[in-house]
Amino acid sequence: MDPLKKKYQPIDEQIVLFNDEHYLSVQRLDVSGLDAEARASLFNHLFAFDSGDIELEIDISEEHQGIWYLQLLVPHVLTLPDAARKRLERGAEQLAAHLTQQPHRPASSRVAGDDMLRYVRRYNPNLDVTA
Repeated sequence: MDPLKKKYQPIDEQIVLFNDEHYLSVQRLDVSGLDAEARASLFNHLFAFDSGDIELEIDISEEHQGIWYLQLLVPHVLTLPDAARKRLERGAEQLAAHLTQQPHRPASSRVAGDDMLRYVRRYNPNLDVTA
């Protein structure tokens, strides 16, 4: 087996099982209307987010285009897809509530379908897509 190949298994349009390690859902934030100070405040606020349901990773690789990505993760170990879906939904709700405490609330949308595959493939060009 090629160690550079990562496994990508869609669970539904918005959730994938990545490399048999994490269930993954991604949100896109439009930060184009925020100045540097507001972005720093938002980043710190997101970094302080804590949830018993999900882990949150912040991807600012497209900040120059005014876009951040939030990766919502649930470990795969001992978690069935339906349980992961529920945890991701609860985590997304907790994250939305957390963001209401922030004065700068950028528009967000879910990354789904082919966009999700393109997003994951950016970092993992040797992706092995399974059914």
